[in-house]
Amino acid sequence: MRRLMVSGVAMLFSVVAFAGTAVASPVKPPRCDHHFYGLGNGEGIAVLCDYGPSDRFRVIAYCEAGLSSWNEYGTIAYTGFESSDAQCRGLLATPHVAGFRIDWL
Repeated sequence: MRRLMVSGVAMLFSVVAFAGTAVASPVKPPRCDHHFYGLGNGEGIAVLCDYGPSDRFRVIAYCEAGLSSWNEYGTIAYTGFESSDAQCRGLLATPHVAGFRIDWL
């Protein structure tokens, strides 16, 4: 019985002692700023990333106009130097940017 208690305490100590090392792996999240701008026949988005998992990125805009939706791929840009622009343009209805994501290249 005593061996069982000692092994249980040892297992509990090892779980508590080593749990912080597995969780505390510091990963720097990407830092990106965005702004929306108006066009004559739609809306656009520009994203500037200071750093990230790669040195190149592009923005992918989710465009919506009425009942239709589609993706627009932005220009390829370098982190810290350029912004990636994607534009949602339409002929019959004025589309808007419903959302976006960053594609790291």
